[in-house]
Amino acid sequence: MTAENNTQCGKEWPETYSRRALNQMYRAIPLKDPTFRLLRKYFNALANLYGVVPLRQAYKIIIDQNPKLMTLDEFLAFSEVARHECEDYYLLGLDELYIDGPDSVDPLDRELIDIALIDESLDRYHELLRQHQDKPYFIPKKSVLLAYEDAFYCEPTPQTISLRRFLSEQLEIEETKAHSIMEELIYGCRCLDAGIASVLQRLNQMGVTFKKKSTADEFMTVYQEFHNNTRMQANRGHTPNELLRLCPPEQQAPQSISLGPNIRKGVADGVIRVNDLRQQILSAQLPSEDLRIGLLKELAEIRPPKANKIGRNELCPCGSGKKYKKCCGR
Repeated sequence: MTAENNTQCGKEWPETYSRRALNQMYRAIPLKDPTFRLLRKYFNALANLYGVVPLRQAYKIIIDQNPKLMTLDEFLAFSEVARHECEDYYLLGLDELYIDGPDSVDPLDRELIDIALIDESLDRYHELLRQHQDKPYFIPKKSVLLAYEDAFYCEPTPQTISLRRFLSEQLEIEETKAHSIMEELIYGCRCLDAGIASVLQRLNQMGVTFKKKSTADEFMTVYQEFHNNTRMQANRGHTPNELLRLCPPEQQAPQSISLGPNIRKGVADGVIRVNDLRQQILSAQLPSEDLRIGLLKELAEIRPPKANKIGRNELCPCGSGKKYKKCCGR
C-alpha cells in the first residue's frame, strides 16, 4: 500500500518549510552558501536525469566530481534539510512510501525521486524501477550533469538540432510554438520514453498537421534519430543507442522485421484494411521504436486496390434499393 499527501496512509512525509526556516537549518551545517546552492542543483539534476536514484549513489557521484566538497556527515545533514525543500524531487525512504514498510531506514538508502513519478498508485515509480534493473548509471561530466537541473534540458546533439530545424523549417511552425513543442518532445522522450504513436497523438492535440505523407514519414525518421540519441530516465541516463552497444549480441533486439508476404498480399488485395493494420502497428509492444517506424514505412509502400467507381444509375451499394445518384451519391 502506498501513501497519500504529507500524511499518506498514516505515515508522515517531510513537511515543506519556509525559506527562512530552511536557511536557519542550513546555517547549523558547517558548509558555505555556494556549496548549498551546488548541492541543490545536483539533487534536481540527478532526479531529472535518472528519475530515481538512491542517496548513496548520489553522494558517490557528487563526491567523485567534487572530492573535497564535504564529509559524509555534512552531506547527510544537508540531505535531511533538503527533504523539506519545495523542489522538483522528493527525498523519501521505504518507511515513508509504504504503510507496511520498515519502521526506519538508513538515510543513505532514501531515494531522490522525480516528483512526477509520485501519485496515489506509484505505478510510474514502480515501472521506472523495473526499467532500471541491471542497467548501469551513465554519469556525465559535471557541467553536463548540472545542466539537467532544467527538466526540459536536452544535450545539443546533431539529432536534437535536426528535430528543432524540422519543426521550424519543414513544418513552418513559428518560433514560440516550436519551442513549446520541442519542450514537450524532449520531456516525453527523456522522462516517458514516448514512442511515435503517442508523439503523433500529442502533436495532433497541439494543432500540428502534416500536409504531405512524405513530410510525416520524414518526421518519423527525424524523431526516431532524436529518440535513439536522447538520455532517458528509463535507461539510467543512457541513450538507447548507448545501451544497445552495452548489450551482448545475443540480447540485442532484431535490427529489422517485415510484414511478411501474406500480410503484404492481404493489403494489396484489399483483404486487410490499411488503417486497421496501421493502428495495430502503432499500439503493438515492440522491442524498439526503430522496428515500428520500419513497419509503418513498409506499409506505406504497399498500394491497396482502388475502389471500383459506381455509376450514378447503378444500385447503391448500401442496399437501399435506390439508384446511387438518389442515395449515397447525392
